[in-house]
Amino acid sequence: MRKMTVLALSVCMASSLLGGAAMAEELTSSGETLIVGSMANSIGLPLEYAIENGLFEEAGLDVDMQIFATGAPINEAMAAGELDVAVSGMASVYALATGMYTYIGDGVITSGGECIYARADSAFAQAGADEAGIIGNAEVLTGASILGPLATTAHYQAIKYMEHFELTSEDFSMVSMDYAQAYQAFVTGEGDLIAIKMPFSNQLEDAGYVKVCDMNMILDNPIVDTIFVQNDVAEERSDDLSLFLECYYKACEALMADEEGRRELAVRWYGEEGITYSASDMDTEIEVKNYYIRETIDSDSPLGQFMLDIGQFFVEQDMITSEDIPNVEASIDHSFVEKVKARAAE
Repeated sequence: MRKMTVLALSVCMASSLLGGAAMAEELTSSGETLIVGSMANSIGLPLEYAIENGLFEEAGLDVDMQIFATGAPINEAMAAGELDVAVSGMASVYALATGMYTYIGDGVITSGGECIYARADSAFAQAGADEAGIIGNAEVLTGASILGPLATTAHYQAIKYMEHFELTSEDFSMVSMDYAQAYQAFVTGEGDLIAIKMPFSNQLEDAGYVKVCDMNMILDNPIVDTIFVQNDVAEERSDDLSLFLECYYKACEALMADEEGRRELAVRWYGEEGITYSASDMDTEIEVKNYYIRETIDSDSPLGQFMLDIGQFFVEQDMITSEDIPNVEASIDHSFVEKVKARAAE
């Protein structure tokens, strides 16, 4: 396929840049199916690319990808032992806090595109912007209801938005719905505000709703998504996981190198999963969402650092306990990424 040509070029470029690493070990697939939970968005896109382009098959892996609406049900499926691997988002911190899982890789890097909206005729939209350009004030926001899924970037952004006006999570209610449900509820009149992501954020913008806050206005660092696995899978199927990560980052390299191919795959696959993306939606996604590759993973920033930062934030919010943080720290295992990087450098 055409994308494989781009992929081969990307892999050769990355390999030349990574020269000088130690001799890599050989990896052998166990032949067992690897069941992976993810989402039909930028998080899962490298998985879909790897499946469609035969990367997993070439590595000797049998990968079964299961699609979920948000990270919370992925956590539930992991806890039930229904998944071996989760390629997921911020909700992963709750799973990692249990000590039941191993963090093996970083995923998507998000620097914008997740926003909070109000109705144009509401007091929230008409409150005016402060010197940071964020619309609202403590008086009007006290007691507000915000639609969006709990334990996700939407929830995190809602809390940070309220903190900007010196309010706390006690001063508003987060009405838990997945993104599609929240969007439908909001446009039919439910809730005061909505914390939402693409493509729904672009659709609200086009329909005349008022963006009161964008994540890049209130967060100091980008959001980094996660790859974590069952502890027993990490112990017993190490080669499978290293091969899986290798394929994942090869797919990331190909997507980063071929913007048109990325657009075509994303729009088609998202649509097949019931999520319609326009050209402008994809413009936004490509602008604000990038991927780690073999050259940059665990180099540009320490592996799992965002999960540690979020863990500390959630302790402050009484969403997890300080006793849980050592579990998050202990879950981070650099060895899988190190194998992938060493093999790329040969």
